[in-house]
Amino acid sequence: MDRKSIVKPGYFLSVNDFKKMILGASYFFEKEKEKIDALNVFPVPDGDTGTNMSMTLSAAIKGSMSYQGNSVGELSEIVASHALMGARGNSGVILSQILRGIAHGLQRKDTVSPGEFSKAFQYAVVYAYKAVSTPVEGTILTVAREMARAIRSAVKQGDNMQKSMEEAVKSGKAALEKTTDMLPVLKEAGVVDAGGLGLLVFLEGCLYATKKSLGDLLDQNIKKPAESDSIVNSNFTGPGKTHIAPEKISLLYPYCTEVLIKSKTGDFASLEEDLYPHGDSLIVAADKNLAKVHIHTAFPGLILEIAINYGSLHNIKVDNMTEQVEEQEKKLASNKETVETPLILPNTGFQEKGEAGVISVSFGEGFREIFLSLGTDEIVFGGQTMNPKVEDLLNAVNNLPQETAIILPNNKNIIMVAEQVKPLSDKHVEVVKTRTLAEGLAALLAYNLHQPVEENIPAMIEGMEKVKTGLVTYATRDSIIKGSEIKAGQYLGLYGEEIVSAGESLNQVALKLTEEIIAENNDIASIFYGHDIARSEASVLARAIAEKNPDLEIELQYGGQPIYYYIFSVE
Repeated sequence: MDRKSIVKPGYFLSVNDFKKMILGASYFFEKEKEKIDALNVFPVPDGDTGTNMSMTLSAAIKGSMSYQGNSVGELSEIVASHALMGARGNSGVILSQILRGIAHGLQRKDTVSPGEFSKAFQYAVVYAYKAVSTPVEGTILTVAREMARAIRSAVKQGDNMQKSMEEAVKSGKAALEKTTDMLPVLKEAGVVDAGGLGLLVFLEGCLYATKKSLGDLLDQNIKKPAESDSIVNSNFTGPGKTHIAPEKISLLYPYCTEVLIKSKTGDFASLEEDLYPHGDSLIVAADKNLAKVHIHTAFPGLILEIAINYGSLHNIKVDNMTEQVEEQEKKLASNKETVETPLILPNTGFQEKGEAGVISVSFGEGFREIFLSLGTDEIVFGGQTMNPKVEDLLNAVNNLPQETAIILPNNKNIIMVAEQVKPLSDKHVEVVKTRTLAEGLAALLAYNLHQPVEENIPAMIEGMEKVKTGLVTYATRDSIIKGSEIKAGQYLGLYGEEIVSAGESLNQVALKLTEEIIAENNDIASIFYGHDIARSEASVLARAIAEKNPDLEIELQYGGQPIYYYIFSVE
């Protein structure tokens, strides 16, 4: 006998019920994601918790809506799988693991009772805690645990599915309010945990959906995932959107010219100055007796004539970018289907390949070119407020000819995303946990393609740990940090997890920041200026830093990054 026939209607969760819950949760995220994003501890433009969770859930919808079967277990597995591939940022990964835990608890079940759903939510909490290397209370984990307890208690009292979720929402709200007092950083900022609020929004959406028909939910203006993707609709002018637009090619400088210079003296002090008038997108990456030059120019021969004055020339490469773009446009025009272009830019140079391929997450044209010039095999566009999804990194790994991949996340909010690639790929994947672009460059400089992976990883970690990173950005709201008043729109200098300078003058804030990070034992400081900064303006800052630190070697390079006016790398 069908167990539905002996229990009152609505007792069991069906496939359509599960679909409704995912749709309802996604609908609520679309309405609330900006509020969740605003719950930054620091008033800096990196609040993307709600956006990342929303986009992760949008990926889950792609799978759930196409499912035509009758098994909740099968559907939940599809939802969890799509959520994992679409997971962005730490919050997105944790949400995908919650869905994965639920799927584990619902496996092989056509319909689900409240008791079975309660057990599945217990698994969700276990999977969420396992996803975090160092679980911290006062976060989404606390809210998830208290929700699970409430569902279990309600089920024991004989409550149905809807009543159980109502109790879970009530308990989740109480737990969320307590997060402010559980973590000092939340208490000082006067906010609750953003991830915890996101999970509450998720379950409220699920509860809302139980009272609606599937047709009603489909008609409620729920945006398609591609349309709700805030990265696509961002106002950033640099890379980092979910498609790669053809690079704008200047008719004045159509030749991409690269050359490696080997010098016995290692004196490249005036190389950049000599090359600068003869093109744009200039990058000079020097290390001891080697210098890698990248420039867009009209006269490649002239560039080589200048370069040979500094040493012997090697690995010369000249590409006609106009021709490359024309070929790319022809391919795009011949593609009759609309396909989301992967966020991957391969290294098209003829560099020697090592045992492992290196994948770097990067944003900003200058940083992209620097990473490629130093030997990165694949670039995945992403960074602050524009986190790539798990699938982007997995595709980059699969694109490598090597059977081993090393991923440089270059952002603390992408490390967990990168870690998810390991079990998904048949290749051997290592993640060097770089938290900034500067750390990524330092790790890459320590990479030796002639050494085995087991020797390269510790060397890259050591290189990464030698670098100190400073960031200059702006305040997104009024706040008080450690007793200091911050006004919206002020420039901020960040060092690690601290705001060390703030004010109305960009250069003064930047100088104050360098005073905090530059020590007597430091030998070199690299200044990467963003797309909002003119080179002349950056040069003024570089001279001011040099005056205060006469023994320090200073390199000025174009990073082209959004959000951060300057990124400092000090060794």
